[in-house]
Amino acid sequence: MKKSRFTDRTKWKIIIVLMVGMVVVALFLQAGILMYVNSKNLDKTSQMLLDQSISIIEKNQKNEIDLIRSMKEDYVIRARAVSYILESRLEAENDTEELQKIASLMSIDEIYLFDATGKIYSGTKQEYYGYSFDSGEQMEYFKPMLENKGLTMCQDITPNTSEGRSMMYAITWNSTGDKMIQVGIEPVRLLAEIKQNDVSTVVSNMPMYQGMNLYVADLDTHEILGATDENTIGKKLEAIGMPRAYLGGTKMVSGIVKIHGEKYNCVFEPLGEYLVGVTFAVSADNESNLIAILMVALYLCIACAILLYLVSRVLKANREKKEQYGILASMAEIYYRMYLVNLEQDSVIAYSDQTEEQETGKIYRNADQRMHEIMAETVIEAYQEQADQFVDLHTVAERMKGKKIISGEFVGKDFGWFRASFVTIRADINEKPVKAIFTIQSIENEKKKEEMLIETSNTDELTGCLNRRAYEKDIRGLRPSTEFVYVSMDVNGLKIVNDSLGHAAGDELLRGASYCIRKSFDDYGKVYRIGGDEFVAILFINSQWMQEIRHEFVETVESWKGERIDSMTISYGIVSSREKEWESVHEIAHAADIRMYEKKAMYYSRNGVDRRGQPAAYIALCKLYPKVLKINLNKDSYRILSWEPPKTEDGAPTSLSSWLEHLSAADRIVPEDKDEYLAKTDLDAIRRRFDETKAAQTITYHCEQDGKARTVTIEIVPTDEYTPENRTGFLYIKEHEKET
Repeated sequence: MKKSRFTDRTKWKIIIVLMVGMVVVALFLQAGILMYVNSKNLDKTSQMLLDQSISIIEKNQKNEIDLIRSMKEDYVIRARAVSYILESRLEAENDTEELQKIASLMSIDEIYLFDATGKIYSGTKQEYYGYSFDSGEQMEYFKPMLENKGLTMCQDITPNTSEGRSMMYAITWNSTGDKMIQVGIEPVRLLAEIKQNDVSTVVSNMPMYQGMNLYVADLDTHEILGATDENTIGKKLEAIGMPRAYLGGTKMVSGIVKIHGEKYNCVFEPLGEYLVGVTFAVSADNESNLIAILMVALYLCIACAILLYLVSRVLKANREKKEQYGILASMAEIYYRMYLVNLEQDSVIAYSDQTEEQETGKIYRNADQRMHEIMAETVIEAYQEQADQFVDLHTVAERMKGKKIISGEFVGKDFGWFRASFVTIRADINEKPVKAIFTIQSIENEKKKEEMLIETSNTDELTGCLNRRAYEKDIRGLRPSTEFVYVSMDVNGLKIVNDSLGHAAGDELLRGASYCIRKSFDDYGKVYRIGGDEFVAILFINSQWMQEIRHEFVETVESWKGERIDSMTISYGIVSSREKEWESVHEIAHAADIRMYEKKAMYYSRNGVDRRGQPAAYIALCKLYPKVLKINLNKDSYRILSWEPPKTEDGAPTSLSSWLEHLSAADRIVPEDKDEYLAKTDLDAIRRRFDETKAAQTITYHCEQDGKARTVTIEIVPTDEYTPENRTGFLYIKEHEKET
């Protein structure tokens, strides 16, 4: 025994000495490699950083030029847009207040109207009336406009004539050529960009490694204009220790110099009127080498510790095997039943048995038969076949190949849900178990908690309806071929109630809406709250039955009265899956939303409520055009913003193209105008026109209905955010009786 202990100690000493020797040799090799590599790559690193710095300076200069050009194009477009607005609203031309509203709408600061002689006769600031192109150098810039009415101009940033404010002005002729429209904008973004691109700012914001500095100096005077070390700005390069030999000439120079007594690797290169240089402290490089060596030493020590730990674990393996049976015995108290299954010997040993038989310690031969008997005693009949498949010992080895545990959940005769598990104790070389623990553990409480969590996670706390999560899950499993009715609902006036009476009243309104909806629809399907004031019902009934239920729903809503709220209205849209062949359930939902929004628009229109908070200019526009739609040319969709007089039909086309075709039939366009109408309302044609010019399109046609002749004008206007990826706009309709 003493000899064995002596041998073990000697082996441990040899292992430790070898490990220490390997660590020392590895550290010396690491130090040599780092010094060699760093000395070779130091020039390359400095050159790379210098190139990056030069690239950033050049890119910032280019970005400034590109930004000015982009902003000029944008300001010219805004000037044209103001011109189009003024042509459609002649009354605003001499109304300073209206011009200020238009300026606010277009996100500009000033609007001025010039007559054909170049004189201001109207605008957002009356004190400038009477100024002309001869009223100063800034305004004289636009004189070429008088010679060419097809010309548009945009001025660089220039102090304006009277206040000296830094402004950019764009000017264009109107379509009739009798006046010019000028817009003025204070280019805050451009001024900030110019300030940001200042050499000192650019350099100070550039990230640098520790021990590295970037300098940008005047090529002739060597004065430092910008540096990552702000204390050197304003000094000359010679003053900080740079030799003059590195500062002259027209080519890049590099080398190692002493600055303030410390060695630096430096690279300097002329760039236009600048001299750009990068310095890198040699001491910082040495410091990084030391850190790298220490990290390698740490890794090697950790590796040695892990290796020693693994060796110690191998020595403990035999002792741990002896302790396994003791551990199994203590685990047995946790489980309702627990067995040791020996697949090699075809035997089963009972470790724990809380049944009346109390068979703990009993050994059974014919293990497969005993496992089936155990499950027959435990599982209800509905789960018997599934349980027999799970405990089949002829297949369990293959099913557990490479696995530590497999489990199945079943319902027991005496204690509800339980989990049966096989846990591998020992496996063969093919990773198939030869010994395993079989356990039965009650999970009834876990199942109850799980069911409660699922119910809570799918329920809206305020209203008791199913929430959006449940809606998304159910909608994925629904098919348009199934017969059902989709009801999209929106509570009217919720924001007004919240703002005027408080959120407690708003919550009461939502709970009241939920009560009415669930009372009417709960017996026929499911009700969801999918947003703040948005509800959806999916009812598995036919359309005829839906008509009866709808009347009950309307009566329930009309009769509702709360403590804080006297009444409630709900806008709704109803779509049946049997109306036509639908591509998807989402298409049905979209159609229901359109019908709901149409009724909501009619409700707000009848009650005179501006629910979107539009500015006065928008309200005036709605009075001029009683029918207003928001359109999306990419999605072929639309949304009704205003419609007077309110529409009475329940249905509406679901796409913009079908809506335009429906309009041509409903309005009974005269034959000589119909071809032109169809050509101009073709979505591809509208997209091409807006992509090229972003100019508004006017469509006028004549129609006859009920013996009366009418003229209808349609204006299609792109939004300010219109791009080929976001083709959105507005469609306005105005009609009047045709003059005879």
